[in-house]
Amino acid sequence: MRKLKFSLIMASLLAITSLANASLINFQSESVGKYSNDTTTLLVDGVSVRFSGLGLNIRDISSSFPSGASRVLSSLSDSQMITMELLGGATTNSLTFHNWISGVYTWEIDEIFAQAFDASNNLLGSVTSSHEFIALNFNGMSRITFNDLNEGTGFVLDDLRFTTSAVPEPNIWALMMVGLIGLTIVHRRNKSA
Repeated sequence: MRKLKFSLIMASLLAITSLANASLINFQSESVGKYSNDTTTLLVDGVSVRFSGLGLNIRDISSSFPSGASRVLSSLSDSQMITMELLGGATTNSLTFHNWISGVYTWEIDEIFAQAFDASNNLLGSVTSSHEFIALNFNGMSRITFNDLNEGTGFVLDDLRFTTSAVPEPNIWALMMVGLIGLTIVHRRNKSA
């Protein structure tokens, strides 16, 4: 009986913690080249993330940048926007990404203009930065657009880190309810003992 109680409690805790996942997209497993239809959808820790943009492609920059920089997401020119969308009702309150073309490793500097939108397409805020690491911190982001304000042959995005707050699926709700019922039973038995 104690094992069953422990299992119910653990199942409930796992269900709750699965709602928030720290995720990283570094494009290392992607093939170099242009995406067909200028779009790709990646499954990242159970969340579907769609990238789109005219000329969307994966570039290999390992010959020009230090180790750690190899495959990156890129546009064909700096004036072409890249859009990132969290699908399935997922949102994030924090996103950071690596801007390799920040003047640290090359003479070129990309000044990235990023805008964050909620699920209803309301603008939550924007950030303009040429730093190597750029952060967006707005509650409920489901779509982010990226653009480079300096003209060139395409900006790059890499090492996108975010924490998702996914909308629980019915089986997760059921698992949480079973766990909460189990916790209530354990609490009542301990209280009466």
